[in-house]
Amino acid sequence: MGSYKLGIIGCGNMGEAILKGILDSGFLKSNEIIFYDNDNYRSRYIKNNYKIYSAEGIIEVIKKSRYILLAVKPQNLKMVLEQMKSCFNWRINSIISIVAGVPTYHIEKKLNSNVSVIRVMPNTPALFKKGTAAISKGRFAKSKDLLFSKNLIKNIGDYVIIEEKYQNIAAALNGSGPAYFFLFCKYLVEAGIRNGLDPGISKKLVTSTMIGAGITIEKSRIDIDGLIKKVASPGGTTERALKEFKRRKLDKIIYNAVESAKKRAYQLQNFLD
Repeated sequence: MGSYKLGIIGCGNMGEAILKGILDSGFLKSNEIIFYDNDNYRSRYIKNNYKIYSAEGIIEVIKKSRYILLAVKPQNLKMVLEQMKSCFNWRINSIISIVAGVPTYHIEKKLNSNVSVIRVMPNTPALFKKGTAAISKGRFAKSKDLLFSKNLIKNIGDYVIIEEKYQNIAAALNGSGPAYFFLFCKYLVEAGIRNGLDPGISKKLVTSTMIGAGITIEKSRIDIDGLIKKVASPGGTTERALKEFKRRKLDKIIYNAVESAKKRAYQLQNFLD
Protein backbone atom coordinates (compact mmCIF):
# COMPACT_ATOMS: atom_id res chain seq x y z
CA MET A 1 0.00 0.00 0.00
CA GLY A 2 1.43 3.34 -1.04
CA SER A 3 1.41 6.62 0.80
CA TYR A 4 -1.16 8.46 -1.33
CA LYS A 5 -4.33 9.51 0.43
CA LEU A 6 -6.32 9.99 -2.77
CA GLY A 7 -6.13 8.42 -6.20
CA ILE A 8 -8.08 9.99 -9.06
CA ILE A 9 -9.09 7.95 -12.08
CA GLY A 10 -10.18 10.25 -14.89
CA CYS A 11 -9.54 13.95 -14.54
CA GLY A 12 -12.03 15.83 -16.70
CA ASN A 13 -13.59 19.12 -15.70
CA MET A 14 -15.30 17.84 -12.57
CA GLY A 15 -12.33 15.76 -11.47
CA GLU A 16 -10.11 18.80 -11.96
CA ALA A 17 -12.54 21.02 -10.03
CA ILE A 18 -12.34 18.67 -7.04
CA LEU A 19 -8.56 18.43 -7.35
CA LYS A 20 -8.15 22.20 -7.48
CA GLY A 21 -10.50 22.70 -4.54
CA ILE A 22 -8.72 20.28 -2.22
CA LEU A 23 -5.29 21.66 -3.12
CA ASP A 24 -6.33 25.30 -2.79
CA SER A 25 -7.87 24.63 0.62
CA GLY A 26 -4.96 22.59 1.91
CA PHE A 27 -7.26 19.63 2.64
CA LEU A 28 -4.69 17.49 0.84
CA LYS A 29 -1.20 18.28 -0.42
CA SER A 30 0.04 17.53 -3.92
CA ASN A 31 2.26 14.73 -2.62
CA GLU A 32 -0.81 12.99 -1.15
CA ILE A 33 -2.55 12.62 -4.52
CA ILE A 34 -1.95 10.31 -7.46
CA PHE A 35 -3.97 10.28 -10.68
CA TYR A 36 -4.39 8.51 -13.99
CA ASP A 37 -6.07 9.71 -17.17
CA ASN A 38 -5.81 7.77 -20.42
CA ASP A 39 -5.87 10.98 -22.44
CA ASN A 40 -2.18 11.84 -22.81
CA TYR A 41 -2.79 15.54 -23.41
CA ARG A 42 -5.06 15.77 -20.38
CA SER A 43 -2.60 13.80 -18.28
CA ARG A 44 0.27 16.16 -19.12
CA TYR A 45 -1.92 19.18 -18.42
CA ILE A 46 -2.94 17.94 -14.94
CA LYS A 47 0.58 16.85 -14.04
CA ASN A 48 2.16 20.13 -15.11
CA ASN A 49 -0.48 22.42 -13.61
CA TYR A 50 -1.02 20.70 -10.27
CA LYS A 51 2.33 18.99 -9.69
CA ILE A 52 0.79 15.67 -8.70
CA TYR A 53 2.11 12.23 -9.55
CA SER A 54 0.87 10.73 -12.82
CA ALA A 55 0.49 6.95 -12.57
CA GLU A 56 1.39 4.51 -15.32
CA GLY A 57 -2.10 3.05 -15.19
CA ILE A 58 -5.20 2.28 -13.17
CA ILE A 59 -3.62 -0.61 -11.29
CA GLU A 60 -0.87 1.63 -9.92
CA VAL A 61 -3.50 4.09 -8.63
CA ILE A 62 -5.34 1.29 -6.80
CA LYS A 63 -2.23 -0.21 -5.26
CA LYS A 64 -0.89 3.10 -4.01
CA SER A 65 -4.07 4.85 -2.81
CA ARG A 66 -6.43 4.70 0.14
CA TYR A 67 -9.39 6.51 -1.45
CA ILE A 68 -10.22 6.18 -5.14
CA LEU A 69 -12.13 9.01 -6.81
CA LEU A 70 -13.87 7.59 -9.89
CA ALA A 71 -14.33 10.53 -12.23
CA VAL A 72 -14.63 8.74 -15.57
CA LYS A 73 -17.42 8.90 -18.13
CA PRO A 74 -20.16 6.28 -17.68
CA GLN A 75 -19.31 4.59 -20.97
CA ASN A 76 -15.74 4.01 -19.77
CA LEU A 77 -16.63 2.63 -16.36
CA LYS A 78 -16.89 -1.03 -17.38
CA MET A 79 -13.30 -1.07 -18.64
CA VAL A 80 -12.06 0.77 -15.56
CA LEU A 81 -13.77 -1.61 -13.12
CA GLU A 82 -12.44 -4.64 -14.98
CA GLN A 83 -8.89 -3.37 -14.50
CA MET A 84 -9.53 -2.42 -10.88
CA LYS A 85 -10.88 -5.87 -10.03
CA SER A 86 -7.50 -7.55 -10.45
CA CYS A 87 -5.89 -5.62 -7.59
CA PHE A 88 -8.68 -4.00 -5.59
CA ASN A 89 -8.64 -4.73 -1.85
CA TRP A 90 -11.90 -3.77 -0.15
CA ARG A 91 -10.20 -3.90 3.26
CA ILE A 92 -7.89 -1.06 2.19
CA ASN A 93 -9.45 0.77 -0.75
CA SER A 94 -12.61 2.88 -0.63
CA ILE A 95 -14.40 4.45 -3.58
CA ILE A 96 -15.91 7.88 -4.08
CA SER A 97 -17.83 7.81 -7.36
CA ILE A 98 -18.97 10.88 -9.26
CA VAL A 99 -19.89 8.80 -12.32
CA ALA A 100 -23.30 10.03 -13.41
CA GLY A 101 -26.20 7.59 -13.15
CA VAL A 102 -24.21 4.69 -11.72
CA PRO A 103 -25.62 3.06 -8.56
CA THR A 104 -23.27 1.93 -5.80
CA TYR A 105 -24.52 -1.66 -6.10
CA HIS A 106 -23.22 -1.78 -9.67
CA ILE A 107 -19.68 -1.00 -8.51
CA GLU A 108 -20.00 -3.46 -5.61
CA LYS A 109 -21.17 -6.21 -7.97
CA LYS A 110 -18.46 -5.61 -10.55
CA LEU A 111 -15.71 -5.72 -7.93
CA ASN A 112 -17.24 -8.75 -6.19
CA SER A 113 -16.53 -7.32 -2.78
CA ASN A 114 -17.92 -5.56 0.25
CA VAL A 115 -16.38 -2.35 -1.02
CA SER A 116 -17.16 0.95 0.67
CA VAL A 117 -18.69 3.17 -2.03
CA ILE A 118 -19.81 6.76 -1.59
CA ARG A 119 -21.87 8.13 -4.49
CA VAL A 120 -21.65 11.85 -5.20
CA MET A 121 -23.58 13.96 -7.70
CA PRO A 122 -21.77 17.31 -8.04
CA ASN A 123 -22.60 20.06 -10.51
CA THR A 124 -20.75 22.48 -12.75
CA PRO A 125 -20.63 25.48 -10.35
CA ALA A 126 -18.04 23.36 -8.52
CA LEU A 127 -15.61 24.79 -11.09
CA PHE A 128 -15.91 28.07 -9.15
CA LYS A 129 -16.29 26.48 -5.69
CA LYS A 130 -20.02 27.19 -5.74
CA GLY A 131 -21.22 23.67 -6.41
CA THR A 132 -23.84 21.66 -4.57
CA ALA A 133 -23.48 17.89 -4.38
CA ALA A 134 -25.84 15.11 -3.35
CA ILE A 135 -24.01 12.42 -1.34
CA SER A 136 -25.22 8.87 -0.62
CA LYS A 137 -23.73 5.85 1.13
CA GLY A 138 -23.53 2.43 -0.47
CA ARG A 139 -24.48 -0.72 1.44
CA PHE A 140 -21.01 -1.27 2.85
CA ALA A 141 -19.90 2.35 3.18
CA LYS A 142 -18.19 3.20 6.44
CA SER A 143 -18.91 6.30 8.48
CA LYS A 144 -15.29 7.40 8.28
CA ASP A 145 -15.46 7.21 4.48
CA LEU A 146 -18.61 9.32 4.43
CA LEU A 147 -16.86 11.89 6.62
CA PHE A 148 -13.85 11.97 4.31
CA SER A 149 -16.16 12.41 1.30
CA LYS A 150 -18.05 15.28 2.94
CA ASN A 151 -14.80 17.04 3.80
CA LEU A 152 -13.58 16.49 0.24
CA ILE A 153 -16.71 17.95 -1.34
CA LYS A 154 -16.81 20.95 1.02
CA ASN A 155 -13.83 22.27 -0.90
CA ILE A 156 -15.93 22.82 -4.04
CA GLY A 157 -19.09 24.15 -2.40
CA ASP A 158 -21.85 22.60 -0.34
CA TYR A 159 -23.58 19.23 -0.09
CA VAL A 160 -26.66 17.39 1.11
CA ILE A 161 -26.86 13.80 2.38
CA ILE A 162 -29.66 11.75 0.80
CA GLU A 163 -30.72 8.14 0.47
CA GLU A 164 -29.40 6.68 -2.74
CA LYS A 165 -32.89 6.00 -4.09
CA TYR A 166 -33.23 9.77 -4.49
CA GLN A 167 -30.02 10.23 -6.47
CA ASN A 168 -31.72 10.30 -9.87
CA ILE A 169 -34.17 13.04 -8.91
CA ALA A 170 -31.28 14.92 -7.30
CA ALA A 171 -29.38 14.58 -10.58
CA ALA A 172 -32.38 15.99 -12.44
CA LEU A 173 -32.35 18.99 -10.09
CA ASN A 174 -28.78 19.86 -9.14
CA GLY A 175 -26.84 17.88 -11.76
CA SER A 176 -28.86 19.08 -14.74
CA GLY A 177 -30.23 22.18 -13.01
CA PRO A 178 -27.48 24.63 -13.97
CA ALA A 179 -28.34 24.09 -17.63
CA TYR A 180 -31.99 24.97 -16.94
CA PHE A 181 -30.93 28.27 -15.38
CA PHE A 182 -28.45 28.91 -18.21
CA LEU A 183 -31.28 28.43 -20.72
CA PHE A 184 -33.67 30.74 -18.83
CA CYS A 185 -30.93 33.37 -18.59
CA LYS A 186 -30.20 33.01 -22.29
CA TYR A 187 -33.78 33.83 -23.20
CA LEU A 188 -33.88 36.76 -20.78
CA VAL A 189 -30.64 38.13 -22.24
CA GLU A 190 -32.04 37.76 -25.76
CA ALA A 191 -35.24 39.54 -24.70
CA GLY A 192 -33.14 42.49 -23.55
CA ILE A 193 -31.16 42.56 -26.80
CA ARG A 194 -34.36 42.43 -28.87
CA ASN A 195 -35.48 45.55 -27.05
CA GLY A 196 -32.30 47.44 -27.90
CA LEU A 197 -30.01 46.76 -24.93
CA ASP A 198 -26.31 46.28 -25.51
CA PRO A 199 -25.61 42.49 -25.26
CA GLY A 200 -23.05 42.98 -22.48
CA ILE A 201 -25.40 45.13 -20.44
CA SER A 202 -28.30 42.73 -20.95
CA LYS A 203 -26.12 39.81 -19.82
CA LYS A 204 -24.94 41.69 -16.73
CA LEU A 205 -28.47 42.65 -15.73
CA VAL A 206 -29.71 39.08 -16.10
CA THR A 207 -26.81 37.25 -14.47
CA SER A 208 -26.58 39.68 -11.56
CA THR A 209 -30.31 39.36 -11.03
CA MET A 210 -30.15 35.55 -11.08
CA ILE A 211 -27.28 35.49 -8.58
CA GLY A 212 -29.01 38.00 -6.33
CA ALA A 213 -32.29 36.07 -6.49
CA GLY A 214 -30.51 32.87 -5.47
CA ILE A 215 -28.87 34.57 -2.50
CA THR A 216 -32.23 36.06 -1.50
CA ILE A 217 -33.89 32.62 -1.53
CA GLU A 218 -31.01 31.20 0.54
CA LYS A 219 -30.85 34.02 3.11
CA SER A 220 -34.44 35.19 3.45
CA ARG A 221 -36.79 33.81 6.07
CA ILE A 222 -39.66 34.27 3.63
CA ASP A 223 -40.65 31.27 1.51
CA ILE A 224 -40.43 31.42 -2.27
CA ASP A 225 -44.12 32.20 -2.76
CA GLY A 226 -43.76 35.08 -0.31
CA LEU A 227 -40.73 36.42 -2.16
CA ILE A 228 -42.64 36.34 -5.43
CA LYS A 229 -45.45 38.36 -3.87
CA LYS A 230 -42.97 40.96 -2.55
CA VAL A 231 -41.74 41.60 -6.11
CA ALA A 232 -45.07 41.32 -7.93
CA SER A 233 -47.04 44.45 -7.07
CA PRO A 234 -50.76 44.23 -7.96
CA GLY A 235 -51.31 45.52 -11.48
CA GLY A 236 -47.57 45.96 -12.09
CA THR A 237 -45.13 44.72 -14.71
CA THR A 238 -44.00 41.65 -12.76
CA GLU A 239 -47.56 40.47 -12.19
CA ARG A 240 -48.25 40.77 -15.91
CA ALA A 241 -45.21 38.65 -16.77
CA LEU A 242 -46.09 36.03 -14.16
CA LYS A 243 -49.62 35.77 -15.56
CA GLU A 244 -48.12 35.04 -18.98
CA PHE A 245 -45.94 32.28 -17.48
CA LYS A 246 -49.04 30.81 -15.85
CA ARG A 247 -51.09 31.05 -19.05
CA ARG A 248 -48.35 29.20 -20.92
CA LYS A 249 -48.26 26.54 -18.14
CA LEU A 250 -44.60 27.07 -17.24
CA ASP A 251 -45.10 24.90 -14.16
CA LYS A 252 -46.07 21.86 -16.25
CA ILE A 253 -43.19 22.46 -18.64
CA ILE A 254 -40.75 22.41 -15.72
CA TYR A 255 -42.32 19.40 -14.00
CA ASN A 256 -42.27 17.42 -17.27
CA ALA A 257 -38.68 18.40 -18.04
CA VAL A 258 -37.43 17.30 -14.60
CA GLU A 259 -39.38 14.05 -14.83
CA SER A 260 -37.88 13.39 -18.26
CA ALA A 261 -34.35 13.95 -16.92
CA LYS A 262 -35.03 11.61 -13.99
CA LYS A 263 -36.36 8.87 -16.27
CA ARG A 264 -33.30 9.19 -18.49
CA ALA A 265 -31.06 8.64 -15.47
CA TYR A 266 -32.82 5.34 -14.81
CA GLN A 267 -32.54 4.37 -18.48
CA LEU A 268 -28.79 4.97 -18.45
CA GLN A 269 -28.45 2.29 -15.75
CA ASN A 270 -29.64 -0.29 -18.28
CA PHE A 271 -26.47 0.20 -20.32
CA LEU A 272 -24.07 -0.58 -17.49
CA ASP A 273 -24.03 -4.37 -17.81
